[in-house]
Amino acid sequence: MLRILLIDNNPDDRALAIRELGRAFPEAQITEVGIAEQFEQVFINFLFDVVITDYQLHWSDGLTILRTIKAQYPNCPVIMFTSTATQEIALEAMKSGLDDYVIKSPSHYVRLPAAVETALERIAAQQQAASLQARVQTLLNQLDVGVYRLTSDGTLLEGNAAFLRLLGLGSLTEVPPNQTLESYFQAQDYAELLAQLKQNSEVRDREIQLRCADGTTRWVKISKTFTRTNGTTIIDGLMEDITQRKQAEAQAELEKQRSEFLAEASRLLSSSLDYRTTLENLVNLAVPTLADICLVDVIEPATLALGEPIVAASEPEQAALILELRRRYPPPADADYGSIKVLRTGQSELRSTISDSIFEQIAQDADHLRLLQQLGVKASIVVPMMVHDRKFGTIALVKTKAIRRYDRADLEMAEELARRTAIALDNARLYQEAQEANRTKDEFLAIVSHELRNPLNSMLGWAQLLRKRQFEDPTVSRAHEIIARNARLQNKLIEDLLDVSRIIQNRLEISRQSVYLVPVIDAAIETFRPNAEAKAIQISSHLDPLTGQVLGDSERLEQVVSNLLSNAIKFTPNGGRVEVRLEQVGSLAQITLTDSGQGISADFLPFIFERFRQADASKTRSQSGLGLGLAIVRHLVELHGGTVYAASEGEGKGTTFTVQLPLLRSEGAEEQGSKEIPPHAPASPHPLTGIRILVVDDDLDNRELVGFILEQQQAQVILAESAAVAFDVISQTDIDLVISDVGMPNEDGYSLIRRIRTLQSPQKRRVPAIALTAFVKEEDQQEATAAGFQRHLSKPVSPDDLIEAVASLASLLR
Repeated sequence: MLRILLIDNNPDDRALAIRELGRAFPEAQITEVGIAEQFEQVFINFLFDVVITDYQLHWSDGLTILRTIKAQYPNCPVIMFTSTATQEIALEAMKSGLDDYVIKSPSHYVRLPAAVETALERIAAQQQAASLQARVQTLLNQLDVGVYRLTSDGTLLEGNAAFLRLLGLGSLTEVPPNQTLESYFQAQDYAELLAQLKQNSEVRDREIQLRCADGTTRWVKISKTFTRTNGTTIIDGLMEDITQRKQAEAQAELEKQRSEFLAEASRLLSSSLDYRTTLENLVNLAVPTLADICLVDVIEPATLALGEPIVAASEPEQAALILELRRRYPPPADADYGSIKVLRTGQSELRSTISDSIFEQIAQDADHLRLLQQLGVKASIVVPMMVHDRKFGTIALVKTKAIRRYDRADLEMAEELARRTAIALDNARLYQEAQEANRTKDEFLAIVSHELRNPLNSMLGWAQLLRKRQFEDPTVSRAHEIIARNARLQNKLIEDLLDVSRIIQNRLEISRQSVYLVPVIDAAIETFRPNAEAKAIQISSHLDPLTGQVLGDSERLEQVVSNLLSNAIKFTPNGGRVEVRLEQVGSLAQITLTDSGQGISADFLPFIFERFRQADASKTRSQSGLGLGLAIVRHLVELHGGTVYAASEGEGKGTTFTVQLPLLRSEGAEEQGSKEIPPHAPASPHPLTGIRILVVDDDLDNRELVGFILEQQQAQVILAESAAVAFDVISQTDIDLVISDVGMPNEDGYSLIRRIRTLQSPQKRRVPAIALTAFVKEEDQQEATAAGFQRHLSKPVSPDDLIEAVASLASLLR
C-alpha cells in the first residue's frame, strides 16, 4: 500500500490534492499535516513512501521540510507543490534533493499524481540498480576458476576443465606441443604479463581480455607465480572468467550515466520556463553523451508541421547539414519515417542500423541522396514528446559513428527523456497561460478602478458644488441629473460584477414562465432610445408579432437585449444605424441585432464572449465598460437553452449578434415558476400617513436618507443607529413596521429581528420587517426570510421601490 505524507496548512488545497491523488492511487494511505505539531509527531514514526509539501507554510517553509526529511531519509522522494515559490527557490530545492516541482493551480492538480508516479519509479530504478550490483557479486562467487601450469618459457603443461572451457578448448591435445598461450592474448597484454612476472615473480588479479579458440573474446582475471620444482621453474596460474562481471559493470556504468543524464536533464528542464532556452540546453547535454546529433522539433497544437529544429551536433558541420536538409527537403506530410510518422502515430521509432538503401528510398533527388550520405547516419531513435495526449513535438537521437548501436534500453531512456521534456513544456505553457490570466486580471482591475472613479468624480464634484454655492434652478436640475445618471451607472457596474460572480460560482438562477419577446425587446429599445438619439443613431426594429413564446425570465431576457443594444450604441459612431429583428426560424425564436459600428477584428472575434476580455484594454481606449456585458449575455442565453454568436466582416464594417432561443411547445405547455406579481398601487398620494416606522442603520447618511423619504410620505419615523438601540425602542414604543440594515457592528440585523420575534407582546412580536442591505446574493435573501424579515431590498434602493415595499406591508396593517 502506497503511503503518502501531504504537508500543507491550507485545508482546501489539501482536499484538492487528496482528491487527485485518490483518483490515481485509490488504495493509497494519505496522512495530512497542517501544523508543526503534526509534522513533529509523524516525523518520529516516519513510515512514508513519498512526501508532498507546499513551500509557504505558516510555521515553516518547504525548503526546511525538504532538508529535514532528506537529512534522515535521503531515499524518500519529496515533491514540492506550490504557487508561491520563485525559480530561485525551485533551483535551491533541486540542489537540496527535491525530486519534482509542480505549480499549484486548478489546471495543475492533475499533474500531481504523475509527479508522484515519476518519483516512485525513480526510487524503484535506483533500488533495482543496487540489486543488480548484489547479483553481480553473487554470480562472481559461483564462477569456476581455471587452474593451469606453464613452463618458464610459457609452454602449456596442464590445465583443468574450467581453464579449457575459458580457452574454448575441449582438451589439452588441441594445443600444439611447445606452443605458448601468446596467441590467446593481445600481443601487448601478453608481453606486459611476462615482464611483470619476471620482475615481481608474481602477477596478482590482472584483468585482461582473452581471445578464445572460436574467435570470441572474454574478460578474465589472471594470477601467476613462479614455482621451482626439482630445479625446474614452473609458472602456476589461476584464470577466472569475469566476463559477466565486466558486462554488468559496463551496464551499471551505462545505467549510471543514463540516470545522471536524466537527473541533469530534469534540472535543466526545471531551470527555466523559456522553452527554447531549455531545449537548447537539453540538446547540448545529449551530445555526445547519448548521440552524435540531437534535434528537437516543437510543433503547434493540432498540427504536424515541422519548422526549423533545435539542433546540437558533435561536429558543427553536421548541425549545418541538418538545417540545410530540413530547409531544402522538408519531410512530406505523409512520410512513413522519422518525426512526421512518430507525431502521426504517437509511437517511437528505433533504427539500430541504417543502411544506404534507406537513404535511396527517402531521397527526393540525387542532391538529397548526396547530403544524406554525407551526414552518414548509422542509427537513430525518434520519440514523441507527449503528456495527457497532447503532442509537443519529437526528440531525435542520431549516431554517425558505429561505436555502439542503439538498443531497447536506449529507447526507453529516450522515451523517459521525452516524457519529462513534455511535462516541462506543458508546465511552461500553463505558466504562460497563468501569466496571461494575471495580465487580463490586472487590466480588468485597472478598468474597474477607472469605471468606478469616473462617475464618482462627477457625483462628488457636483455634490460639493451644491453644498458650497447657490445656483439657479436649471443648474441644480442638471447637477441632480448628472448625480442620478452616474449613480445608476455605478449601480449597473456593480450589478454586472455580481452577475459575473454568480456565473463563476454557477449560482445565477432564472425564473421560468412563458414570455412574449416583442414587449421585452420593445422595452429594451425604449430604455436605450435616449442614448441612441444623443449620438443621432437611428434604431429600427422589425419584430414579428407571430413569433411564438419562449420559456424563460422576462427580466433576464430584457437584460440580454439591453446589453446587446448598449454595446451596439457604444461602438457605433454618430449618425450610425442599429437594426433589431425578431423572427421565428423553425422551432427557434431568433433575435438579430445589426449595427454599422466599428466591427470586430478576426483575431478578437473568437474571444468576444469571454469574461474580462476587451479588444482595446489600453488607457487610451475610446469606449468605457468592464468587458462583462457580452459574457453575461452568453451565460443568460445558455441558461435559457439557447445560443448566441457574433459575426463581423472586420474592423469598420459593423457587427451582427444573433440570439436563438427554443420556442415554448404549445402542447401541454404550462407556466413554471412563480407568477409575476403586479406592483402595489398606492391607495392615496401619501399611503404611509401616520404609520410608525423604525429605521435601523449604523450608517448616518443611509439612515437619514431612508427617514427623509418616508417622512415625505407622512410616515412617523424613529431612527436607531444600532440593533441594541432599536430593540430598546421597540420594547418601549408601539411600532408598525421595522426597516433594518443587516451588516452592523456588535449585532447584525438578523440577530435583531430574531430577538424581536421572541418578545412577549404579540403585536410587537409580529411587527412587519424589511431588510434593506448591500448583501444581495440569493442566499442572503433566504437567510433574511429565515431570520424573520418579510421583504428583502437591495442597496441602493430607489425611493419609489422603498415606498412601494413599505406600502405593500403597511396595507396588511389596515
